[in-house]
Amino acid sequence: MISGKSVDDALVSYVQENGGIVATIDAELKTRIKKNGGSVLSVANDKIVLEPSKL
Repeated sequence: MISGKSVDDALVSYVQENGGIVATIDAELKTRIKKNGGSVLSVANDKIVLEPSKL
């Protein structure tokens, strides 16, 4: 179950508990996801980019 004060909080919480990949272009959310063990899928220069976690 996903819950939190905001969608971003819910996604970060889910990634902390379960890991995973989140698709976003939000720079702050990307940083939070990577710091909490998740990876980020985004689009840059017409290419799909997978950014691994910082752990």
